[in-house]
Amino acid sequence: MRHQASLTIASLTVAVLTVLSGCTSKPVASGGSAASVASAPSGSGVTALRPYRETTLPNGLKILFLEDQTLPSIALSLLVKTGSAQDPEGQSGLSNLVTELLDQGNKKRDAMGIADDLARLGAQFDASANYDYSTLSLTGLSFSANEVLVQFYDLATGPTFPNEEIERVKKQVIARLERGLDNPSYVADLATLRAVYPAHPYGRTLLGTKKDVSGLSKKSVIQHYLRYYRPNNSILSVVGKFDEAYARKVEATFANWTRRDVPTSDIPVPVETAGIRLRVVDKPGLTQAQIRFAGLGIERKDESFLALRVANTILGGAFTSRLNDKVRKELGLTYGISSSFDPRLQRGPFEIETFTKVDSIKQVVDETLAIYRSFIEKGVTSEEVDRAKGYLRGVFPQAIQTSERLALNLMTLRLYGLPDRYLTHYIYDLDRLSVSEINRAIRKNMKPDQLSIVVHAPQAAVEAIKPQASSVEVLTVDQLR
Repeated sequence: MRHQASLTIASLTVAVLTVLSGCTSKPVASGGSAASVASAPSGSGVTALRPYRETTLPNGLKILFLEDQTLPSIALSLLVKTGSAQDPEGQSGLSNLVTELLDQGNKKRDAMGIADDLARLGAQFDASANYDYSTLSLTGLSFSANEVLVQFYDLATGPTFPNEEIERVKKQVIARLERGLDNPSYVADLATLRAVYPAHPYGRTLLGTKKDVSGLSKKSVIQHYLRYYRPNNSILSVVGKFDEAYARKVEATFANWTRRDVPTSDIPVPVETAGIRLRVVDKPGLTQAQIRFAGLGIERKDESFLALRVANTILGGAFTSRLNDKVRKELGLTYGISSSFDPRLQRGPFEIETFTKVDSIKQVVDETLAIYRSFIEKGVTSEEVDRAKGYLRGVFPQAIQTSERLALNLMTLRLYGLPDRYLTHYIYDLDRLSVSEINRAIRKNMKPDQLSIVVHAPQAAVEAIKPQASSVEVLTVDQLR
């Protein structure tokens, strides 16, 4: 019924098919104006977006209206510009807990009443916390649009957080955390988060830790909600089959949401540490090792974003890539190896992820580091760039082909202070990226000697790679709880 928060380091790495953000320029729309991009001449690389209207209510709520008459549906989505990175120290998992409780009781209905009403409407509610923001959405049929609006407003603005629901959901979250520690991939991801961000909120999982979640109180839940779930800290999108009268009703309904000053809670700048640091999560008896290579990547607003999207596609962001071609296809050391950037408000992680049998750990580490170093030293070729651009051109339309995906992109762009031009000129800017620009971005942002290597395997199987590291730390799974 609900989309639960991911546990992994890549939890905010939304595929190009869903969310894109990047370059800088002037925004397209503001105030209550309609916005769209005029159709461009064939071959110009400029994309015409679906028309939408954007307005800001007196209480500070920004609303995007995207009318789509093709299907009898209505979708209301709210992006709150506060996520788990703003959870107070010792209260990790608080943002996630709040989202999981939004449909567990409000001023009009208890959890069962809400579930019954949504089932009667054939509507689906989703809520989740990410590192930089939280989202909630309600999707239903257009002939029930008025009821969908009422339900969504109540869910967003009137949760009561009953004591029994708080305790029940906390137990569920803790159970998921415990189950995660039985999953070697999750264990490696968790150890990687803490290695890259040892004293930073990005080093926490979205669900928090068992200790922190156990200590979350009703008071902390209510305080978090009242501080951050405010119209002047949110963006609302309305997508689907509706008319201007319905749009006015949405505005009138959400105009009742009370504005309040939102505390400033800037995410600290992460600190990059020098050297190759090896972290071993010892697990006797494992026959397959999980391996991660990770370091700091870039912010969403970084001017190198698009160039690094191309670079990462070449390195390990697509099936046809240097890492996969060598380590998987040629050497047969793994069934899969990939690389990814996860740009955020502050520098998100860059990661290479793979797995192999324990006897092949050293070979996989050696080959991966060699490929990564060569990638930075020698750069990419024009042939690789052309192939990567073709791939990215091909998947781009899926990011905006539906009104809901476009709305998600538009809200995300506003969160990160980026213009619509990123979407309208994505192909244009992609086509004009040169090989030299991409190689400059690689040399500037990829640091082969500033990496954490995390291996989840029996400690004895990792001895051969310890001499490559400037520091070595050995942990047990229990130390990650």
